[in-house]
Amino acid sequence: MIKNIDNNNDSDMRMKRGLAIFENNGKSIIENEDGSFSVPSQQTHGHTYEVRLLGQTWACTCPDFIYRKIEACKHIFAVRIQVAAKTYLKDEPKPKVFADDAIPCDRCGSIRTMRYGKSGGKQVYFCKDCHRKFRESSLLKKARFTPEFVTLCLDLYFSGLSLRKITRTVSTHFKIDIDHSTVYRWIAKYVPIISDYVNSLTPELSKEWHADELFVNLRGGAGSPGKARLGFVWNLMDRETRFLITSKLSEKRDVNAAIAAFKEAAAHAHGQIPELVHTDALAHYMASTRALGKEVKHDANCGIRKGKGSNNNRIERMNGTLRERVKVQRGWKTRETPLAEGNRIHYNFVKPHMALDGQTPAQVAGLDIKGWRELLELASMTRQK
Repeated sequence: MIKNIDNNNDSDMRMKRGLAIFENNGKSIIENEDGSFSVPSQQTHGHTYEVRLLGQTWACTCPDFIYRKIEACKHIFAVRIQVAAKTYLKDEPKPKVFADDAIPCDRCGSIRTMRYGKSGGKQVYFCKDCHRKFRESSLLKKARFTPEFVTLCLDLYFSGLSLRKITRTVSTHFKIDIDHSTVYRWIAKYVPIISDYVNSLTPELSKEWHADELFVNLRGGAGSPGKARLGFVWNLMDRETRFLITSKLSEKRDVNAAIAAFKEAAAHAHGQIPELVHTDALAHYMASTRALGKEVKHDANCGIRKGKGSNNNRIERMNGTLRERVKVQRGWKTRETPLAEGNRIHYNFVKPHMALDGQTPAQVAGLDIKGWRELLELASMTRQK
């Protein structure tokens, strides 16, 4: 049974509550001299919680963050939204005392920055206002919007908000007017770049995988202009870490599409071939499993109500999570859409899971990377090499 959303580690609800805190108490969120933030409690009048950035990880002193071991509580989301609002670079002339090409701080937006040596052959900068060291993102070097703002929009979209709801939210809270097509262009541009980076990583996978397919609505195509038709997303998940190894969209539900998905999963696993694959009774999975190797066993005819050792519950639960998001996404037109890969990245690297004690599948699989901002930064650094 699925628990009530108010009682679980649901990051989407916490993000919405963080928006409410920012809207009602934005002026009460105080940045302290040591770089931490004091956020007022919604329950106890006069009480505040301390939010602090430790490297790439946010931490809070509230019980929700401490005892539930989640990635971000509502107070952290409120601070992140405020930081994103401050780091937005308006199209205004910079002060004369600074050069036109001054590098802004990616945290507070200040242009009182200086070069601070190099790390890994890349230039490091130091902010004189918030005392943060950072590296310039080459992907967004000449962009009007900061990496913090762009990745916030990506986070909001793949957490459940529509493109138009995102533009309305940033207009209301940040006084920033952007078109919904701008947000989608960011998705189309940066999701493939981040995908190339995460697919180069090697997660620590177990010896058992689960496979299943998910139906989505596609638009267009020969013989059906403007009408919806079915597409199929082939998902393969690791059993122990719940890491979504691949999520491949195809226009047909045939054996070739299934084999292509399994081969892509093998490439993403970087040589880690499972000993057992759990699937439902679809006949195409037999040939797909053989494509991984003769030694791989195939547990077919799995379902939700099968025995404990032969059910497909884990990937069925994941499909339920993706289905809630997919059914309101309208960008599914062709198999080149970035949405399938964006959903996979969000599921693996952003969304914490109750079954994993508040960790993401990527963390359990040995990839200690959290959030769209860090993913974009690391992808940018990789492309510069």
